[in-house]
Amino acid sequence: MIDTSARTSVRSLLVLGSTLVLSACAQADTSQPAQRPDAAPTLTHVGLNSTDPEAAVEWYLKLWPSAERTTVAGLPAVAAEMYLVFQRVETQADGAFDPALGRSDRQSAFWHIGAFANTTNMDGELDAIGVEHLPLYTGPDDENGVWRSGLTPYAGTLTADRIPNAEPVEPRPGGFSYVLAPDGVLFEITGGPTTVASLSHIHFFHEHPQCAANWYVEHLGMELPPVRHEDGTTSPRPAYEPCEDPVAEAGWPSLERAGTIRDPRGTVVHGNGSMSWYPRQCVSGRCGADQPLVTSRGQVLDHVAFEVDDLDGWRLWLGSKGVTVLEDIHDFGDRRAFMIEGPDRLAIELVDAAPSR
Repeated sequence: MIDTSARTSVRSLLVLGSTLVLSACAQADTSQPAQRPDAAPTLTHVGLNSTDPEAAVEWYLKLWPSAERTTVAGLPAVAAEMYLVFQRVETQADGAFDPALGRSDRQSAFWHIGAFANTTNMDGELDAIGVEHLPLYTGPDDENGVWRSGLTPYAGTLTADRIPNAEPVEPRPGGFSYVLAPDGVLFEITGGPTTVASLSHIHFFHEHPQCAANWYVEHLGMELPPVRHEDGTTSPRPAYEPCEDPVAEAGWPSLERAGTIRDPRGTVVHGNGSMSWYPRQCVSGRCGADQPLVTSRGQVLDHVAFEVDDLDGWRLWLGSKGVTVLEDIHDFGDRRAFMIEGPDRLAIELVDAAPSR
């Protein structure tokens, strides 16, 4: 994470740049093959586009009192376990969550940001600050929904054919829930009594989630979660092969009345946590027509950023892999950064961990 004693050393690059596809020879002697740096990137911030950044900061501070107001290179920001950095825009950015649809209309690879916390009694806490939960529908015929998944009349997530015969259960502590943040940002709060509170949660959509996981392992040095065996031991998980598995049936509880497609799922471990991807939801006529994922640049959730120890090494490595560079290396407060385009047009920013001057 970025040192909170030097918050102004990080700024968000949210001005659209020219797309450059560069090779390793643009940066170094091609007789020396580029090598991927050893240390995996660590999550540092999410860049957001907001019509009223100051109001957005106030909202997040009410929701998460342990967070702090700060500025990042002159931009309003929230400092928590990850940073939220806000760029002012004149008009509402695309990608806002539409409660009537249960999803974004123009969906990028970003699904939502959020926090880990015990949700068991959070309805009263959020009511006190004027924040309402979004309904989670418990099946295709549910008209009202519940506010957290621990209140469904069945355990786990179920497909439509299994719900009628599911064994009834009493309400359980915790679970996942959603609220609508400023500018239409979908914000998930998930966890139970033993959850360690942390504002550091992100979920994504991808066309092929396990192929995306392979990409992050190969290109950014992240790791797949280990395979857990019945005897309690673990072993390294090999790359997903094949990685283009067909999507599973939708399940509930869900923000969408049509259910949420949750499999196949891809997860990777980065330097200070993990992140997961789920299948694109607008498939097989679920949204009226197939809707491919759009670029995250210019959307409410604009980009995700990671710190790295060897920015020049990462630039050389990613250039050698033919990765699209959206913004090349330049000053980033007292550091440097560059931005690439990941799978399904997700904007990914890499920030040098060390000051450049």
